[in-house]
Amino acid sequence: MKIIIDECLPKRVAYFFTDQDVWTVPQIGLAGYKDTDLLNELNNRKIDIFITIDGNIEYQQQFENRVFATIIIRSVSNRFSDLKHFGEILTEVIQTIEPGTVTHVP
Repeated sequence: MKIIIDECLPKRVAYFFTDQDVWTVPQIGLAGYKDTDLLNELNNRKIDIFITIDGNIEYQQQFENRVFATIIIRSVSNRFSDLKHFGEILTEVIQTIEPGTVTHVP
């Protein structure tokens, strides 16, 4: 499973997923891309899951017909200390989500 973590999240979020291939947006050379271009490139690269904290992206972009699923984390901030308790639920959610869907955590 290929998981991409948005650049607005700390790269330590990757530690939640020990059995998957996980990269951050900057690690795959897409830092600074606008949302539309980023999502199109992720689609072209056939990733499985995109994880972000950008709650507005769902209303600004098209997700139907994408080859990947999107997880939007709802948190008070993007600091790892505020995100670390999402690890267990994220690892559960990635097992059941479908391509082209958006899932909110929690």
